[in-house]
Amino acid sequence: MTGSFTGKHRLHTLFMSKWWWVLAWCLLLLWVDPARADAAQYPLRVLVEGPKASIMVAVSATAQLVQDDGTVVTLSPLQWFTVTPRTAGTLRLPEGGLVMVGDRWYPEAMQFARLKSGVAAINFVALETYLRGVVPREMPASWNQHALMAQAVAARTYALTSFQRRKWGPGYDLVDTVMDQVYGGFARYDARTGRSFTLTDSRTDQAVAQTRGIILNYAKVHGNYRADGIKGWVSYGQYQLPVRKGAMMSQKVSQQMAQAGWNYAQILTYWYQAELYRLS
Repeated sequence: MTGSFTGKHRLHTLFMSKWWWVLAWCLLLLWVDPARADAAQYPLRVLVEGPKASIMVAVSATAQLVQDDGTVVTLSPLQWFTVTPRTAGTLRLPEGGLVMVGDRWYPEAMQFARLKSGVAAINFVALETYLRGVVPREMPASWNQHALMAQAVAARTYALTSFQRRKWGPGYDLVDTVMDQVYGGFARYDARTGRSFTLTDSRTDQAVAQTRGIILNYAKVHGNYRADGIKGWVSYGQYQLPVRKGAMMSQKVSQQMAQAGWNYAQILTYWYQAELYRLS
């Protein structure tokens, strides 16, 4: 059956059905309280620029670039510095410091690596920090909190899956575009006004924090998520649900599900049919 997603009526009716309570009971057997454990800070390497002949960088606070030949260069705040293959190395930032590459500000550390015939900027960033720059780029921060939480778990699972599979080879784990997940760093610099604008959001930060360390069983998750709506429907007796398209979550329909009262665990379990786990 095809048709538009009418939202609350269909989903509320399903929630009250016997079938849904069986699924809810299964979720209770698998669930771990988010407040009871900390996620390990898994390090990721995200390609954010290049490779190219040179890369212009600036820092928000005094930082040191340790070049591959051992030379240490001190970078002063808000002063441009040009990195080339000959001056490649690792830039270490003080706590809370940011490095600007292109027009984006990135947290933690940046490696400038010789790659092919040029130099590439690779953001070394903890998983949970990385998600703060991903979730608001992949889903509107104004959406329902449980949709945002589902997005955070899906994005966390995708990042770890890519880390495990090494699809980009030994140099980095992810790219910052739709070829993986859109990662914008923490802020954007506007050269016309000379001002920087934050790209993180308190609501998506909260979604990341509330689901800290929670992932899907990624051995069973081969896809990720998409923005388009559902066109097909399947009947469960008198109830109707969107057709699943493999292990992939529709973001727009997940928003409608959240508005109709589904929590993020229910949304994820419907789309992926995979258990929720916590990193340790």
